Amino acid sequence: MAIYHVVLFKLKPNTPQQSIDEMRAAGEAMVGVVPGLRSFYFGPPLASTSQRAQGYELGLIAILDKEEHVLAYGPHPAHQAVNKIREAIAAETLAYDLEVPDVA
Repeated sequence: MAIYHVVLFKLKPNTPQQSIDEMRAAGEAMVGVVPGLRSFYFGPPLASTSQRAQGYELGLIAILDKEEHVLAYGPHPAHQAVNKIREAIAAETLAYDLEVPDVA
């Protein structure tokens, strides 16, 4: 099993691409630093289905080993650095965690 931490973002007006790139880099840098964080994916919705995104312009999926890792992920200093960028660029954020079976 793994935990998928899914977060969607509605950006503040005129958010510079540099800030988005900074958030992506900081998120990717957490892998191997935050205990239990397997992988980190970040980007916009597919153009072909973006009309269903309800104004959310970016999303991320962080895949973690266990629920206890999710609970430790939030306060971890590497995540706090990402969170600081998020606060600067996101007008709204929606987070959702779910347990998913490992794919063999």
